[in-house]
Amino acid sequence: MEKTMNDRKTALVITGGYCNVEAVKNLLPESVDLKIAADSGYMTAQKLGITPDITMGDFDSYKDKLPPEMKTLRVACEKDVTDTMLACEYAKDNGCRYITIVGGTGGRIDHSISNLFYLEDLRRQGIRVKLTDGDNTVQVILDETVTVKADGGYFSIFALDKCTVTEYGCKYPLNSATLVRQRPYAVSNEVEGDYSVIKIDGAALLVTSKR
Repeated sequence: MEKTMNDRKTALVITGGYCNVEAVKNLLPESVDLKIAADSGYMTAQKLGITPDITMGDFDSYKDKLPPEMKTLRVACEKDVTDTMLACEYAKDNGCRYITIVGGTGGRIDHSISNLFYLEDLRRQGIRVKLTDGDNTVQVILDETVTVKADGGYFSIFALDKCTVTEYGCKYPLNSATLVRQRPYAVSNEVEGDYSVIKIDGAALLVTSKR
């Protein structure tokens, strides 16, 4: 049976900004129900060999013509959300509860900061979301325990307000340490063994980065 919009659970939002295309290909979910390109993210989608189900935005970055058969949502430049937020809200409204955002970093720092802060809003609405540019992957950890696999890179924790952090199986372990936003010292940790375990009481950004 063909899936309807209400059946869709997993979304891929391809936005503008920096993207290590070859690395991103290995980080995409195996199954995607809804593929969205946000403005100039359409160019990244082409590089990834992905045909979006819909392309949307104010198109202040992407000026070329879109294929006539492409479903398109055009909005005014004067709006209250970024194109990335617009695409994620569309995914959420269509039943998606898991979202992978491709791109969203590099270029204008205001857009990068906006994307990172917006991850918390989505997570508090029950949406599991991660943002990746191929070299870095960011997700919000909210009162939960997660694992980070060893891949030769680094992982960092940034408090979104004030949180308690326990980390083990890593080079720099923490035991119920208090972390606050204005003093980000839990940076550039490394997995020892197969994986590290991170327990967060509160809200924090988990950032994994290549060397």
